[in-house]
Amino acid sequence: MLSMSRIRSSLFTAAVAGAVLAPAAVAQGAPTTLAVEQSPTRVAAWDGVAMWSRLDPVTNRYVLVTSVGGAAPTNVGVASRAGGPFDIDLGTSSSGATYAVYTRDDGDIYRLNVTTGSEVKVTKLSSPTLAERDPTIQRGLIAFIRRDRGFDQLRVGETTSASKGSRMIVKRRSIVHAELGMEHIAYVVTGPGPISDNGARYMRIRNLRTGADRQIYRAVSGGANYANTTRPTYVVSPQGFMWARTNLGSGTGNRLVRYSLRSSKLEYAQGSPFIISTAWAGNLLGAVTSSALADTACDDGGVHYCQVSLTGPLEFNLRP
Repeated sequence: MLSMSRIRSSLFTAAVAGAVLAPAAVAQGAPTTLAVEQSPTRVAAWDGVAMWSRLDPVTNRYVLVTSVGGAAPTNVGVASRAGGPFDIDLGTSSSGATYAVYTRDDGDIYRLNVTTGSEVKVTKLSSPTLAERDPTIQRGLIAFIRRDRGFDQLRVGETTSASKGSRMIVKRRSIVHAELGMEHIAYVVTGPGPISDNGARYMRIRNLRTGADRQIYRAVSGGANYANTTRPTYVVSPQGFMWARTNLGSGTGNRLVRYSLRSSKLEYAQGSPFIISTAWAGNLLGAVTSSALADTACDDGGVHYCQVSLTGPLEFNLRP
């Protein structure tokens, strides 16, 4: 198994040699740095609005900030979170309004009206005894992951007055991420691999109406490479999902990957080994990315890696 110190050392050496692109130099023209952060964070975006968590060094708690149209970030104004960055996702209500969902330290789901700033606990979908995580919202549906008796359950439910709670649609030993689209949900599961703490990552797509479920992508670690994928993000046009595949170690194979639901094809743009979170802000702004060093730290060898950036318009014209 590769040690973290070996991975960091190889990454820094490659960066100095010019073999690996640093976060601010991803080859898509001139990415825009929205913020330099003091800790790793997770990003969410929808229709030009981006949100992420910012660590307050005084309180050691995370606050939500937002950027609209690529502008400088401002505080959202909701209560801070202590147990790490918000596991936030942005999408829409049944009427098309932009909403955010996330959990708080109690493991329950909260929903935020981005326009009004109104936050409510989603009691119908939050278990009184079990914790939820990684909620995702689209068209008023909310999906989330709940751990119970050694398995992860991927569940989905409505928040209307007629809702009877959530229903389980997938049950696996380990479900890492999930993202709702209009009619599908993309989710990531793990499998055995050469590196025991990561193994292989499998991206799957499930049709919410028919239940048809298929694997569309895999990232496998091995040799000098430590493969990973970020949480998928929904893309409206062309309709599908996008994520980052990172490949720590060799400095090659780092890609932003887009999957088209209509063609069932994968397309690739230049990525970076330091991307830990991605979200699609629209065709003009491109992807919002969060970078860090090996998902755990910001600094190594005098280089600060933690920042939130916009790629700008992307061209998916590279080989895998």
